[in-house]
Amino acid sequence: MAAPSAPSTTTVQVELLPLLDEMLAAANAHDTDRFMRMYARQPDTVLVFDDITLRGWQAIRDAQLDWWDHGKSDAVYRAPSPPQITPINADVVATLQTLEVTSTTPAGAKADARVFATSIWKRLPEGWRIVLAHESLLMAPATP
Repeated sequence: MAAPSAPSTTTVQVELLPLLDEMLAAANAHDTDRFMRMYARQPDTVLVFDDITLRGWQAIRDAQLDWWDHGKSDAVYRAPSPPQITPINADVVATLQTLEVTSTTPAGAKADARVFATSIWKRLPEGWRIVLAHESLLMAPATP
């Protein structure tokens, strides 16, 4: 039996761009539960962030809650370019995003960074959800 063919990139963009926009809005609101709606609520969902591997929706949620200081973070996220969306088959899509982030460090200084996020989305009964993600944080060089 042949694998289902990949939908057109345009079709997938129409379906996924609003979800990616919602994730960005949730990130800027530092709303962990809203943000986590885009992740598959499964024990085998995986997020790799730099050298940290988190397994399971709950573990990812708990870490995100800490990263955003339980909603008190001042991080501001911007998408300098549209995400790249690549259909793999009818039910699996890969996305690649670059986000610019400005936030206050523990020392009280403002810092800029870039987040590079690659996500694998799967069409589930509840809709498209992230089942695997990898994010890397690159701090901008300090200015004198």
